[in-house]
Amino acid sequence: MVGGRYEVVRKLGAGGMGQVYEARDLRLGRRVALKMLGPGFERDLSERFMREARALARISHPNAVIVHDFALHEDTPYLVMEMLEGVDLARLLGLRGALPHALVRGIGAGMCAGLSAVHHAGMLHRDVKPSNVHLTREGRVVLQDFGISHLVGAAQSRLTRTGEVIGTPLYMAPEVVTGEQIGPYSDFYSLGICLYEMLTGKRPFDGGSAITTLYRVVQGEAPPLAGTPGVPDDLAALVARLLAKDPAARPDGAEVRDVLRPPPNTPELITEVVTGELRDRAVRDFAGPDRETDTGDEHTYHPPPPDVRPAPDAEASARAVTDQRRSGGLGLSSATLHQIRRGISPEMAEARQREAVDLVLRGSLGEAVELLSMVAEVCRTSFGSHHPVTLTCHYWQGVCLARLGAGGEAVARFAEVTTTVADVLQEQT
Repeated sequence: MVGGRYEVVRKLGAGGMGQVYEARDLRLGRRVALKMLGPGFERDLSERFMREARALARISHPNAVIVHDFALHEDTPYLVMEMLEGVDLARLLGLRGALPHALVRGIGAGMCAGLSAVHHAGMLHRDVKPSNVHLTREGRVVLQDFGISHLVGAAQSRLTRTGEVIGTPLYMAPEVVTGEQIGPYSDFYSLGICLYEMLTGKRPFDGGSAITTLYRVVQGEAPPLAGTPGVPDDLAALVARLLAKDPAARPDGAEVRDVLRPPPNTPELITEVVTGELRDRAVRDFAGPDRETDTGDEHTYHPPPPDVRPAPDAEASARAVTDQRRSGGLGLSSATLHQIRRGISPEMAEARQREAVDLVLRGSLGEAVELLSMVAEVCRTSFGSHHPVTLTCHYWQGVCLARLGAGGEAVARFAEVTTTVADVLQEQT
């Protein structure tokens, strides 16, 4: 329990400044994201964290993450934010590469509006990049992770160490790299990099290493987009202006919005692409027990197993592995799965299954997909395909698929359950 009000549910991830958890606000009965500094942080980072909270609390805009609360818990600062459902732009680009230009206009306009709100509040974001842009199932474009935000006009303080490089090299403006005066134009430069990547699926200054990338940012020129098939001329010209080495040559937020001209159905376009990604993930994850096979090809990439140390009991072990999978681990090693399967009980599996069903009923389909996939995999191996827990899991997989619009796959999953139940009843008669 944090602050006597927030019940931690699970870890969502970790960043340079702290850990992020899903939590329940017991007072208002809602799910929230809870960001806390880890133990052992220096006081200056705690002060930076609290500065972030105060600055964010001044922003009220649909394209910036909403801050509900911030305080101290046992001398550790924490920040309570809205819980966002959907996918981040980095994941979408990783799966699809270049995006349709109508979608690029809509996402870019949302980012621009969010940045304008941030700048109006007297802040800079300073880490604008695809992984910090969240696309929700309601069609919102939300800027998040203001962990290295900087108050505009504030004097250089001990919170920014001499020679410290703050941000992500691939998306940094030249003046950030060289330590010159920064401003809103620096965030709009990063927006230009994001637009370039959305239009082409490529990062213009990627040098393979941080040093090479930084050199290209300062000295190099992005490959021009003018004349590139599928890239509208106005967007190519806008990106070129945003990536100008001279900050004074870059357009401001109003000019960027005028050029982008997002289509009126932008929320529907975003909802469609987010739901489609979740649907594709569900179809992929619910494909069946043979979906993950070793090809025997020594050149095939196999993701490393999550770093999960054995827990003192089976329940803790199962929960730890599930949390790793849901917070970004993309593969479970055979040894890890074997460890879970040896100790898991039907009662424990049912508990995790109930958690997954609750996620489906609340509409948290992305999280439900990952948890149901893991529980179904373990149940099928541990108890067999005819066990009630396995069948129930498959049924709720079908419900999840149906709610995501994968009707054919949902019907197939329901038919599988019906056929298995019929076979069991026939065997018993």
